[in-house]
Amino acid sequence: MPRFALRRVVLAVVLVALPGRLTLADPPALAPPAQAEELAHAQDRLLQKDYKEAVKAFRQSDKLAHGNCAECQLGLARAFNRLGAYKDAEKSAAEALRLAGSDLSLEILATSEQGFAVFSGARNDADRERAAQIFRQVLEKSGGKVNVARFNLGSVLLRLHRDSEGVALLEEYLKREPEGAFAETARSLVQNPERARKRLIPDFAMVTLDGQYLTAEQLKGKVVLLDFWGTWCAPCRAAVPALRGLALRLAKEPFVLVSVSTDTNEDALKQFVAQNEMSWPQIWDENQEFVRKSSIEHYPTYWVVSAEGEIVFVRSGWGEESERELSRQISMALRAAHKMNKS
Repeated sequence: MPRFALRRVVLAVVLVALPGRLTLADPPALAPPAQAEELAHAQDRLLQKDYKEAVKAFRQSDKLAHGNCAECQLGLARAFNRLGAYKDAEKSAAEALRLAGSDLSLEILATSEQGFAVFSGARNDADRERAAQIFRQVLEKSGGKVNVARFNLGSVLLRLHRDSEGVALLEEYLKREPEGAFAETARSLVQNPERARKRLIPDFAMVTLDGQYLTAEQLKGKVVLLDFWGTWCAPCRAAVPALRGLALRLAKEPFVLVSVSTDTNEDALKQFVAQNEMSWPQIWDENQEFVRKSSIEHYPTYWVVSAEGEIVFVRSGWGEESERELSRQISMALRAAHKMNKS
């Protein structure tokens, strides 16, 4: 399973607000106008999830600051983390820490990004232990005020099979923020620490467009292809014929295709589904609750889920290569399912 897929479930996106400071730093008051303007542009691109453009803008802002812009390096660390460039993210976070000076808030944010990068790029338990140490530093530096660090540290400890410590931290996170941004994930990890070691499909209970009640529990024992899409997305529409063929070809297998739409108009969605003979389960995620829970950022995105409920493959975008690779991954998952059923 790709590491990037696992880290989305295990770690919270570190955009924490600290007392007296904005989550994204304001341009320094004494910065030259051109540099301050470029930094503001970079921060806007980051907020809009245009990470590649954010990298360009943060680098330009840092250049205008003669390489002495701690906020630029923090922004680069964030953008690189979200692009999956974890080595670059770690380097930028370290540079932000070097430049932070007496700015404790910036130091805490940079340390958080450093921990995110170390864990996400981890190749072994030694790397994960280092990530755990970094998240402990976040808690210590903040005097325990950055509650999301408890979530991240607890999740990393579960990944290291240190379940009692990890669960205790997650319970403390929930005690402080019972309705926090990551509360639902924390509860699922407390109930089943194995979720930190395997990326399991999030629990859900939704009603399909044709009125069928569908839950994650009902899908167990079957290989599932989850299709996150929208009629507004050209590549999503282009994929429909291939998905329709896949559903027909595997109709007699323990396989189900489920499409999750983010459309805003239910009637238009139903019309498109009918016109294109999309006979498999269709879910209208009207408020994008499941999409947010699943951390979907690009469309289309496909998840191949094993018969045991583990997400074994993630792919975004569509093309001939995508179609071939999805078919290959589904075939592998089906072979494993048949083997499991025989044993």
